[in-house]
Amino acid sequence: MTRDRGAQTKLIRLGRILRVFMEKGQVSSTWLSQHFRTTPRTIQRDLLLLKESGFPLHEVRKGVHSMSKDLVKNLEIFDDTELALVVALKNIVAQLGQPFREAADGVLDRLYDCVSSMPVFVKIDDAVPLDGALLKKIVQALREKKQVTFQYAAGKGPHPVQMEPYRVTYFSGFWYLVGNETATGVLKRYALDRISDFRLLKACCREVPKDLDDVLRKSANIWFATDMNLEVKVLVDAQVSHYFKRRRMTPTQEILEERPDGSLIVTFRVGHYEAIRIILKSWIPNVVILEPDDFKRDFLEDVKRWVKRQEQAA
Repeated sequence: MTRDRGAQTKLIRLGRILRVFMEKGQVSSTWLSQHFRTTPRTIQRDLLLLKESGFPLHEVRKGVHSMSKDLVKNLEIFDDTELALVVALKNIVAQLGQPFREAADGVLDRLYDCVSSMPVFVKIDDAVPLDGALLKKIVQALREKKQVTFQYAAGKGPHPVQMEPYRVTYFSGFWYLVGNETATGVLKRYALDRISDFRLLKACCREVPKDLDDVLRKSANIWFATDMNLEVKVLVDAQVSHYFKRRRMTPTQEILEERPDGSLIVTFRVGHYEAIRIILKSWIPNVVILEPDDFKRDFLEDVKRWVKRQEQAA
């Protein structure tokens, strides 16, 4: 309980330090130490944590710091407790990699828009509840570059997994742990809400693959792959083609042809057919799969099975 109160006090102080930087041009660490009635060393650690969390603090000269206000959007709308939460969130996502930092900045921007512009409504889908204690252990493993072991509930029942953890990812309302499974050497993903008995091992991990963040960024869902060597060609009807022109359904979408009747020929490059299958199903009956033949046949059989079940249910 004492540790929790100490953490809360620290976060509140960090939020108030941010507010000081928003109100003043330059601030000395000595002044901050006196203002918050704490030691200079504590203030130095606070400033370092804020920098590591992504806040644009700079040392103008020895002991004097400033914050680039043009890079920090509208933090003044938050009260002290909310600022403390912003610091905590940015600190966590900074440890998870650049995609999470960018996603968190986007969420904070949308949150500002919702608060400051009430006529604007932004719907953010609810996610599967995240176990804070589990996330803390995972972040520790990522920071210390340690292999981990856990029980994973899937299929016929829980089974043990040992892996080198690389990233925590978020796709379509679900949280996943991505890493190299030591038994197979295959890059895999595991849903956090199915993980139990999570433990750190003494064995260390290799370096995170340099292209992993880029692979995740180019993925529309959890069916990501390092090799995007599968191409799917689709005919999109004219009545829905404007959606595909206004927004890519996957980061690899390309429009090959816009026909006189308004329809489109579109291609998608994926590493697994599952990455595009679920997206195309949501556009039935306004899409026709043209290539490849094996995917087209498998997709058709899948739809036929569904139609049969639907007819039986009716």
